[in-house]
This record gives sequence, C-alpha cells and structure tokens, in this order.
Amino acid sequence: MTSTDDSKRTVPELLAPAGGLDALRAAVNNGADAVYLGVGEFNARRGAENFTVESLKEACDFAHLHGVSVYLAVNILILPEEMERALGLVDEAWAAGVDAVILQDLGLMRVVRHALPDVRIHASTQVGTHNGLTIAELERLGVARITLARETSLSEIAELSRASSVELESFVHGALCFSYSGQCLMSSLIGRRSGNRGLCAQPCRLPYEIMTEDGKSASTPGAYLLSPRDIAGLDLLPRFLESGVAALKIEGRMKSPEYVALVTGVYRAALDRAIADPEGYSAKDAERAVLEEAFSRGFSTAYLEGVNDNEMMSYTRPNNRGVRVGRVSSAERGTVVIDLECTLEAADTIEFWTSRGRVAQKAGNMRLKGKSVRVGPASERVELDVEGRVSVGDRVFRVVNAALENGARRTFERERAQGRIPIDVAVRVVEGETLRIEISGERGAGVAEGPIVERARTKSVMSDEIVDHVGRFGGTPYEASSWDIELQPGVGISFSTLHRTRREALDAFEHVALAAWSDRQSYGPETPVPAGRKKTRHDLPEVVAWCLDPDTARRCIDAGADRVIMPSWLAGDAPPSLNAVPELPRIAHDREIADLLAIAKGAPRVVVGNLGLVRDTSSTGSTVEAHWGLNVANPWTSEVLAGIGANFTWLSPELSRDQITRICEASAVPNGIAVYGRQEVMVTEHCVLMAEGPCNQQCDRCHRRSRWRFLKDSKGYRFPVTTDPAGRSHVFNSVPLDLSRALADVLGTGVRALRLDFVAERPHEAARIVRSMRSRLKDAYTGEPSPVETLVEPATGGHFYRGVI
Repeated sequence: MTSTDDSKRTVPELLAPAGGLDALRAAVNNGADAVYLGVGEFNARRGAENFTVESLKEACDFAHLHGVSVYLAVNILILPEEMERALGLVDEAWAAGVDAVILQDLGLMRVVRHALPDVRIHASTQVGTHNGLTIAELERLGVARITLARETSLSEIAELSRASSVELESFVHGALCFSYSGQCLMSSLIGRRSGNRGLCAQPCRLPYEIMTEDGKSASTPGAYLLSPRDIAGLDLLPRFLESGVAALKIEGRMKSPEYVALVTGVYRAALDRAIADPEGYSAKDAERAVLEEAFSRGFSTAYLEGVNDNEMMSYTRPNNRGVRVGRVSSAERGTVVIDLECTLEAADTIEFWTSRGRVAQKAGNMRLKGKSVRVGPASERVELDVEGRVSVGDRVFRVVNAALENGARRTFERERAQGRIPIDVAVRVVEGETLRIEISGERGAGVAEGPIVERARTKSVMSDEIVDHVGRFGGTPYEASSWDIELQPGVGISFSTLHRTRREALDAFEHVALAAWSDRQSYGPETPVPAGRKKTRHDLPEVVAWCLDPDTARRCIDAGADRVIMPSWLAGDAPPSLNAVPELPRIAHDREIADLLAIAKGAPRVVVGNLGLVRDTSSTGSTVEAHWGLNVANPWTSEVLAGIGANFTWLSPELSRDQITRICEASAVPNGIAVYGRQEVMVTEHCVLMAEGPCNQQCDRCHRRSRWRFLKDSKGYRFPVTTDPAGRSHVFNSVPLDLSRALADVLGTGVRALRLDFVAERPHEAARIVRSMRSRLKDAYTGEPSPVETLVEPATGGHFYRGVI
C-alpha cells in the first residue's frame, strides 16, 4: 500500500491467489503486487496444488525478483497436538522468504508473536472481522493487516479504515461464501470435511427445498438456495481507493492458472486507470467479458454496496455459467443448428441447457452453409454434431473460451516480455584490465570480473558480439533494457568467458536483490507452554440449556438445568425469575455495538460471540463466557480469550474427546462443550427466507419468521432455519448431537459445563431431555454402566470420537 497526493486515497496492493507454481507465475506476470499461497495441510485450501517447504523458497525468490510480496496462508484452526508443527512451518516459511503469514487461529497468533516476533501477521477473513472493536483486539495481538469479512460494506470499510492504524484488506473478486467465514460448520458436521480446516465440501452449492412445518414445499426461483453469485468489484475501484483499504484480494487458490492470469490482468489494468483518474474511471465492457469467460456464477457487488437481497444469489446455477452464445434452432439425432449471438470457435467448450440438465462438449466440427469452419461468426447459423439429447429452444453457453485460455497460458508457460525483469547491462573490455560485467536494476547491482583482457591473437571481439553473448538471458526472467559497452579496439575475449562472467554477474545481482531475505534462518523455536490454571476437584459439571423461547427455558430449569442461555434479542422477553444468560451474537457490526453492550451492562453473566465484545463486556463487570463460535480449538486460544476478559470458554464443536481433554488440562479458564442438540451450522447475512418471494426487509415484523422453516436436501434431511430481527439467518444441523451414551468419557475430559441446545424441540420434549441427561450424568459420575439408547433418534455423536479430517 502506498499513499497518493490525495490524503483521502491510498494505492492498494493487488493481491492474487497462487494455488501452485503456474498460478504464481500467472499472478506475477499479469501484474499482481503480492500473492498468497499455502504449504501442506495447514491452510484453508488443502485441495489446491499448494507448495512444499522446499519449493517455497524458489517461489519466494521468483516473486521477490519481480518486486512481488508473498504471504503464506496458515488460515485454519490449529488443534492442540498441531501447534508445535504449525509454529515450525511458520518458522521455516519465514526463513524461506515469505513476507507475512495469514492466520485464523488466535492461539497461533499468540504463539507466533511470542516465539517469532519478527514475523509479520495478517488476520485471515476466517476470523470474521467486521467491527472496530475486533480490529483493535487483533492489533493488540500483534496483527499488522486484517482481511475483513466479505459481508463488510465499502462505507463500513471507509469508517473502519479511518479509525484504525492497522492495514485493512478486502476481497474484490471471486467466490462468496454463503455463511460468515469461520462460522460455517455445515461441511464439517455433515461429512467431517471442515471449512475451518481447509476441506470444505461446499454443501452450499447443492440443491435444497424450503419446507414449512407442515411439510409443504415453498415456491422458490431455483434449487440452489445457498449459492451466491461471485463478487466483482470492478466498477467500484474508485470507491475502494477512497476507502483507504490497503489491499484488494482476488479469491481463487482452487482456480486454474489461466483464471488467475485473466482476472489478475483485468484488475491490474483497471486499477491502474482508477489510480490515474478516479473521477473519470469506468470499467470496460471487454474487461467484464473476460471476467465472465474466466469463471462466473453471475456477478454482484453484493455486500460491498450493502446489498443482501436475491440479486446477489445464483439460485439456478451453482457453478460456472459461462457466456451465452446462442439457441438451438434445429435439432435432429446427433446434429443441431445454433443461432449464434457471438463468435464461436471449434476448440471452445459449450454447454446446452436442456430441460433434463446440462450437456457439455467441445464445439468440434462446425459447418456454415455446408462448409466446415473453425470459427462461427456472430449472427450466423452453424451446424454441429452433439453427443447428448438436445432440443429446439435450448440455450447454449460457452464455458471455456479456448483462444482466451491459450492466451492466458502463454503468459506463464512461455518467456514473455510482460513477465520479464528489466536490467541495465554494463560491460568493460579494456586491454590490461579485468573483464567486468555489471548488471543493475531497481533492487541494486551485481558485478563480476573475469580474466585480464589481452590483445586479440586472431579476430577482435566486436560490440554486437558482446551484446549477443552477454545478452543471452534465455531461461532467466531478465531482459536487457539498456547497454553500456566500453570496448577497446583490437582486444579479444572468448565467448565462453563472456557467458561465465555474465552468469556470475547475474548471481551477484540476485544476491543483492534478495539480500533483504537472505540473512533469515530457521530458529527451531520452542512452543510456549500455555499458562493453565490450578486444577481443583469438582462435582458434576453444570447442565446448561440453550433455548429460543421463555417457555422452553422455564421447563428446562424446572427439569433440572442449572441455568439457561438465550440469544440477546430473546433474553429480554424472559421473566426475571429465569435469570436467563444473554448471548451476544457472533455478528455485531459497529451500528449494533452500543445496544449490545447495553444488554451486557445489566447482566451478571453474558455469553459473548464476537471477539471485539469480550473486553468491553468484561469491563461492565459481567462474567464473560466465550461463545463456541470464537473457535477455541487449543489451550493457547483459551489463554488469549482469558487475557482479554473471558472467565469461561465454550469449546469448538469440531473437537474430539482427546483434544477436549488436552485443552481442559492446559486451559487458563474452565471450559464447556455441547452434548445435545442441533448444532448451528451457518449464520448468514443474506436471509434464506427471501427465496420465498419479495421481501420488504422489515425483519422484526416478518410473518415468515413466525414459524420454523427447513432446508431439505436431496437425501431428505431437513435443516431448521430461523431468521433473527437483524435479518440474519441461522441454519441448524438436520440431526441432533446426542452424547448421552458417552457421558463417562465426557466427564473424563474435565469440562465444567455441558450445553443442551434446544432448537425446534417442544417445551415438554426439552424438559424430558434435560431430566434424562441429568439422570444419566449422575449415573456416569457414580460409575453406572452407560446406556445403550440415545435420547432421540436419529442422533449423531458429532466429532467427539471421530474428530475432523
């Protein structure tokens, strides 16, 4: 990030994804200022090609020689047994030359800051930062840059930037998660593939129906009810400049190198124009076309402009829709005629959108007026062979533009001037002095000297021969932009000597250019031991009921629950005799902070779901319980939260028995876990219920919120959905967690509270479960045999025994 003459504007860094070495070259050669990449298993895109520790240095050297920064993504939750290895990876990566590490796990942030204080830390979007208090808390942890939640609008970014000394980063293009990042457990609880561990299976891109409580299916615009369009901020670049954002991030480490090349190239050119003339800037139609051809689920500015309605959704298509090229006007067995709306080439891949699904194939052999052609012009009719069943009227889309992709491929597969480093070359060939070659550039100069130059014994060396042989930079990223040759007539020098001395000069130049990183070394740091606390003998852990209405809460207390937790927007409706503990939400934009802190101020105990609210809630005198959404997956994270005011932490639902035990043994504060209930798998800024039809966004009076809705998947599982007064949807797992048969093992972990989450249960059913859980807990404590039956059917044991992958 650099400043401009206009104090209100900064020049943001263009940050591109590098899923592998080709994508890295594509990003660098097409104008990225920085790239982000992953190594091994500790990153949020474990399915990408990624890098090894050994190949990382090569990647860093390549990028740095081009003036491009490299950020290592270690943006997952770190389990207790992994902290030493995660710290070791950061240590080795820093020695290899990365310029920053991108972290999600708060405990790892603390450990890195303590053990490797020179390492620059960026906070991942997985932290979910969207308010000023969280920014301030991360700054106290030593974070230098924060990638904001995708749900943060440009007006919010501008306010946050003005109030903060930490660099802020925003996504400008790419896929949009349906849930707030870091808060999605859907893939994890369905199939163990955790988005917080880099293996999201993208269940949000699958088809669903909205079902009412009485089993009726609601009418919706399509089946892909959780699939947003991709965000595209191309038209908003001047507003990004005004916002003060430090970096614009392109999503796509799982995308192809061709995608990276095309999208990076478009945004490089557009951003340069916006910097040069923000008032006169406008995106070009050709640029939009390239972005659509590269990959598109349809584009939206979505949350960047505060839009959260159906216009941001891709209800009919969860993957690349491509560009429409025409319609089928005639179809016979094996042959179709297409009325083209744009040019089509034989090497392009097309899709027919039929009533039975999509049919994809290469365009292949095309005929125009009976003659075979390689290119079908726009507004013409072409005939081609088809491999599937296609009907008249079917739309045809191009999903791979072969010419465009081939052009993109040439930017990283061939040596091209666009990706070469300009250098100045000076050569001295003077009798009686050493041969001297100096290579200089923006990052310094390197010099190599050869043997003493003598008079030519046969043929004298000429200037053009020096340029030819010294200038052979093939196989390197360099290109001579100027020559300064001091040549005494009549001298000779062998061409092999010129070649060798040139190589030595290049080595010297690279040594100087990479000097800022060359003195780093791996220290093999020790992982700091978490502070822990003095352990005392306890009786049975508390039984805590999480409820969504006062009636259920009262019945749970009467059935033996020690206390109840209710969301803050509902806790105020509960009678004072319930002593309901308010739960401040995980999502708390700045406009909502004051009201939430007012709720906390009057409560003796509060569950806090947002990192930024922990310290201020504690300062009101309340006992603070850290919400499970704060992702406590190791004792170091527990220590961080304890240090800012948490008196208790609810642990991540993604932990196994052994991991829970390790945390409880070393945690700075007592911990609790969920043992029953439908776990919340998503919290979303877009309301799922909008798919049912027009919405006036008066959420506090919405009739759809008065009853439960369910998302039904293709296997018949039903996920309960409700929407809060702020319009955010909360999606719950289709199958309840039930650890009632595992309570002896639960007690063995050392947890001090057991939470029962009641979502769609009737009050009497919740009371029955509380009584049964209380009874089984006492039996487990006294050593009675574990029961055979679960409390409900169907039920899941969650990750307690199996853990995440």
